Amino acid sequence: MHKITDLEFRRFSAKHHNASRNWLIPIIKTNDPEIFGLGDASSLGEDEIIIEETRYLFEKFLKEKDPLDTESLWLNMYNNSLQRGGRISSTSISGLDIALWDIKGKILNLPIYTLLGGSQRDKLLVYANGWYTNPGTPEQNANESRKVIQMGYKALKFDPFGQDNFYKISKEELYLAENRIKSVRETVGENVEILIEAHAKFNVMNAIKIGNMIKKYDPLFYEEPVSEEKIDELKQVREKVEVPIATGERLYTKFPFSEILEKNAADVLQPDIANAGGITELKKIAILAESKHVTIAPHNTCSPVGAIAEMHLSKSILNFEIMEYHAEFYSPHYFKVFTGFPRQKNGYVTINNKPGLGLTMNENEIKKHPPLSKPLSKGGAIKKI
Repeated sequence: MHKITDLEFRRFSAKHHNASRNWLIPIIKTNDPEIFGLGDASSLGEDEIIIEETRYLFEKFLKEKDPLDTESLWLNMYNNSLQRGGRISSTSISGLDIALWDIKGKILNLPIYTLLGGSQRDKLLVYANGWYTNPGTPEQNANESRKVIQMGYKALKFDPFGQDNFYKISKEELYLAENRIKSVRETVGENVEILIEAHAKFNVMNAIKIGNMIKKYDPLFYEEPVSEEKIDELKQVREKVEVPIATGERLYTKFPFSEILEKNAADVLQPDIANAGGITELKKIAILAESKHVTIAPHNTCSPVGAIAEMHLSKSILNFEIMEYHAEFYSPHYFKVFTGFPRQKNGYVTINNKPGLGLTMNENEIKKHPPLSKPLSKGGAIKKI
């Protein structure tokens, strides 16, 4: 019988056009030195706090336990945590849960997608992110989008609203945002999907105004038009805008997603596997969404470990729509720190059928890219008071 014995961590960093990021990889060891699991507990900050919480959960709920008991271990970590429901605890649970599924696959000699019920599709549609200048001119974003399509992508996402808008947007900024969208749409053509990101910047009135403006450009979805903490506001936007509404990257565990579904407040859910509860919880979120004919488009600012965990989940669920993919826009070593991580080809990724996640860690490459002291992201708005 396999038993959980030890916990280690690895950290590394990478950069792309709009961000520099650190990733935190928990590694669960077992009494078999050949069997260990890789996880992703990356929160784009707060690494030391997450390490402390992850160690606490490991020592109290996982050590000396059977790693195959993924469901009961998840429930013990969640139900007995004083921090439950928050980003820190949920991220720690996510990282440990992913690692447990990696171990389970290795013990049973099966890929994780098979353990989740089997393959629903051979390849996964992905959209490019991290490719554009923010804020950029319409011409600049158009030229950047042309390069993305030349790489083979069939979908791309961007935030055309700049860095300085919060709650509302001026006529000048709205005009500029529309010109960015128009330029990108005209460049990529009508057969490429564009996805519009708002980073939860706007109040209801302005979110509706923007949503009605972007309709003519036929976006696949309109992401985070308002804060997801106020589900009634999200519902107001969905009822007034004839563009699919997506949300969920800042929500943790199944419970807020359940409320969104009950209130018919979104068309697409975007849980992040490294923050929302790991593989165990995202499978449940997908099943809840399936009951309302709502699709899943996983949010992904993950390391290769979290990203491929999302791919295994996406391959196994009926209601998968599309997945975020930054990988080719990060520093080249993103593909070197773990072998087995897939590059997109013609807008799709295909994962291997090796046991567990199907990744092999490159310790030497990780050591070359230590965590940054001040990681940076240019996604959201800067609130000016």
